[in-house]
Amino acid sequence: MKTILTTVLFLFSVFSNINAQTDSQKLDSLKKAITKINPAVDFNDKLVFISVWKSTDAESREINKEAYRVYKIYERAKLKDGEKGTVFISLNLDSDEQVRTFAIGKDSIDSSVVYADANLIECIQSAFNSSNPKNNIVLNKNGSVQYFNISKDQIFPSLRNLITR
Repeated sequence: MKTILTTVLFLFSVFSNINAQTDSQKLDSLKKAITKINPAVDFNDKLVFISVWKSTDAESREINKEAYRVYKIYERAKLKDGEKGTVFISLNLDSDEQVRTFAIGKDSIDSSVVYADANLIECIQSAFNSSNPKNNIVLNKNGSVQYFNISKDQIFPSLRNLITR
């Protein structure tokens, strides 16, 4: 019985590591795709908040606006694990530039918006295992997921938990 339990625990550990590597590789692909489109994005030693939205999806726009508001508060804050500052990446799924530009202006989001081309959309869907535009993810400096799909009302308290103040 003890041998079976040890074997099960070992296999669970192995599969957990495989899944973690796969997620890490997916996130690395997403980061590379974002950096290719916007080379100014710096992921090094930063808390990274990635928000995926579409102008026709009111909920995803509200989440994106709140994430941007909180980002502006903590943009240069010192974080608990030694990171300094945050990066906010707003990934827009609209193919129509005019619609996207109107939504960005109406929502008062600055130029941190990245248009998600076909390659980036594929990376997003792979990293999030979904094509849902309401997705968001918070990564620490090592690319580890801190939060995933935070609701609008939980964005501020979730990020506040990572700040040293």
